[in-house]
Amino acid sequence: MKNKSIIFLIIAVLIVLYISIKVALHSTFWMDAFIAGLFSHVPPKFIPFFSAVTEMGDKIGIGIVALVMLVWLLLKKRNYPGAAMLALSLALGNEAYKLLKDLFVRPRPELEYLAPAEGYSFPSGHAMVGMVLYFTSVYLLSEAIQMKKAKWLFSILASVILLLIGASRIILHVHYPSDVIGGYAFGFIWASIWIILYKNFKQRYTKKRPS
Repeated sequence: MKNKSIIFLIIAVLIVLYISIKVALHSTFWMDAFIAGLFSHVPPKFIPFFSAVTEMGDKIGIGIVALVMLVWLLLKKRNYPGAAMLALSLALGNEAYKLLKDLFVRPRPELEYLAPAEGYSFPSGHAMVGMVLYFTSVYLLSEAIQMKKAKWLFSILASVILLLIGASRIILHVHYPSDVIGGYAFGFIWASIWIILYKNFKQRYTKKRPS
């Protein structure tokens, strides 16, 4: 892994440890009140927009983007290890966040939900699975595309989508900001593990293929 990637991974691990310990101890977060207070000023007319955005981190939105990526990887790029990595990281990541929710059993915010919500609050499944999907997708796209501008475009687009998904979960009153930040961190760690496995497997897979 590159030095920058290692630094980001270490930061994500520290964030996970910090938030997880505080959630387990039922401590309060200053950032929850501060960030939620900022988002409370979002005008009601924007609620439909954020209701639509939040679907991009739900089953249907995740499924559509993942399907497009898998078709591209399998039929266009013939990148079978990449397709396997994307599919497995998402499928198992979807189960991982459920296990984490059952482990921490954090109740959701005591506010009127503006979107359907069930189960526990920490970590945010939308943030975690969204991070896994969009981060691994950008990695695979950047690997296949030579143009630097296109790489930056996909990276910025994915970052904006992830930030909007996270913001939507707070604005719609279904998650604390710490749930979202923790979900991002868990998702980044999970995606990084799968990318490392993918890179190692692909190197061996490429060496074994006949020239």
